[in-house]
Amino acid sequence: MQSASTTLTAGARPLAVATTDVLVLLLDVRATLAVGALLQVVPVVLLLASPIRVLRTIPARAAVPIAREGVPS
Repeated sequence: MQSASTTLTAGARPLAVATTDVLVLLLDVRATLAVGALLQVVPVVLLLASPIRVLRTIPARAAVPIAREGVPS
């Protein structure tokens, strides 16, 4: 899991840099920083809008039938 996370974040960095460069060219540095700050708020808003904040217990997992060899499911 750690290596997958590292690969994804390291792979996204060039895309983030290119996007930032385009925003700086189209806007200015202050506006680009404001856009970045607003994008940092999006996950918090999504989390607060989700039903997870009222979740008090972990729901039980649904039982998944185990497929047996030679037995059609």
